[in-house]
Amino acid sequence: MKIELSGDFLKAEECKGGEICEILDNGEMAEIQSPEGKVKKVINFRIKVEGEDKTYTPNRATLTNFVDAWKDESDFWVGNKFTIELANVNIFGKVKKSIIGKPLLESK
Repeated sequence: MKIELSGDFLKAEECKGGEICEILDNGEMAEIQSPEGKVKKVINFRIKVEGEDKTYTPNRATLTNFVDAWKDESDFWVGNKFTIELANVNIFGKVKKSIIGKPLLESK
């Protein structure tokens, strides 16, 4: 299924780095499709960043950071906070500016 990425998704272009975000839910699985037709499973979280609710799709580096800090069950992530760092990441074979989430707190 092709997911249209529109709406209130947090985008790297909107960030300056250093923002503090709070995870508001335990996430929802989705599939995205590359321009070449590759399908990839992702997880979308509702977060609060600078007073606004956004949808955030963390990349593999961010998910690894979250698992290391807060365990491998996303139910434990709700209410935890992280900071945004910006980095160039390979996304479907193209290098793009991306958000890397760095946990602020250990698991509650």
